[in-house]
Amino acid sequence: MTTPTGQQVQQVLSACMMVRDEEANLPRCLESIKGFVDELIVVDTGSTDKTVEIAESFGAKVYHHPWENDFSKHRNQSISYAAGDWLFIIDADEELIFDPKSNIEKTRTWLDVLSKEHRAVAINLKDMQKGRMTMQLNSSRFFRKGEAKYIGAVHNQPENLRAVFCPHVFLHHYGYDLTPEEKEAKRLRTTNLLLREVEDNPTNYQALFYLSQEYASHRDWENSVIYCEKYIAHKDELEPSGNFYEAVYYTGVRAYMRIGDLQKSKEWLTAGCEALPTDLDMALALTEFGAWTSNSELIVRGARTFVALYDNFEKDPYLRGNRFIFSNNPEVIVYCLKQLTSTLLKEGFERLEELLIRLEKCNEKYAEGTVEDLQAELGPLGLQVDLGGKNNV
Repeated sequence: MTTPTGQQVQQVLSACMMVRDEEANLPRCLESIKGFVDELIVVDTGSTDKTVEIAESFGAKVYHHPWENDFSKHRNQSISYAAGDWLFIIDADEELIFDPKSNIEKTRTWLDVLSKEHRAVAINLKDMQKGRMTMQLNSSRFFRKGEAKYIGAVHNQPENLRAVFCPHVFLHHYGYDLTPEEKEAKRLRTTNLLLREVEDNPTNYQALFYLSQEYASHRDWENSVIYCEKYIAHKDELEPSGNFYEAVYYTGVRAYMRIGDLQKSKEWLTAGCEALPTDLDMALALTEFGAWTSNSELIVRGARTFVALYDNFEKDPYLRGNRFIFSNNPEVIVYCLKQLTSTLLKEGFERLEELLIRLEKCNEKYAEGTVEDLQAELGPLGLQVDLGGKNNV
């Protein structure tokens, strides 16, 4: 905002959180936003550990609400208490990280001068497990006051707002960096809440999507495909409002491949590639399907597409949009490069062997010249080419 004299005044930034029994995660989270936000709003839903004490030690305004099995309801409660011009949504199992080229002052200034036409801001979220990134996506986390409303009892999401991307900060998410016992407890809680949501609110189709993801993440492929099919049946209803999660295509292909259904895998792959021709996950699905069916053409096409898209996404985070992307991590590009390399090498050796055999029928001088050319090209790779139709590494 500006004063009547045109002087820029820093706007108030409020962090909004909902928590319960987060004493293990909360200090890391709150330490990461200390000095960045002007107001800290915490809705506690029944902690029995030191969560409230920790929050208050960081200057939080803590409000108490009994847990009602509805994440969005409590998220919206935290938002309702905030006084800031901008609201920043963060969870206890997350940590705010500043880009090496940025800092608190640069980020706050970026928000202050942002055009009022931008009502939401997305930042990169990196899922961290055992010290490494397993997935990343853009997540809308900054909202102008009055613009943020969350929906969904379990996987709460802000109502559809077009977000501009902020390059100055990103989040590390540790929510899946759990022990086997913690993972199982989280799986049961999430699955049961989603199933209850489907039963209580039959038109909450997003719960069907999240069930397909939840079952897939725990390798329950049969149930995953059931909910993939149930969700995509409502595509025509969801698409016009921009609320159709196209990530379901990759989940469907992957799940059908795991249960060995070739025809359904092919159907979902075709539909997904048509809907998302420049999608990382679908390029990976094409590569995986090619490897599964020993189709070298699909492997090469999928892997080449993936590598090109991956490089573009790294250079320009805007390209990721706000959709789910499961394959944007170092291990997947290595997998695709390995598939591409081994497929091309195998075909190359087969063609080299055929070439050397056919050279035996050529004019001797022409054959010798061809071998010299091959040796010059293949020598740096450690290959020795002989006219006798042999090649040695």
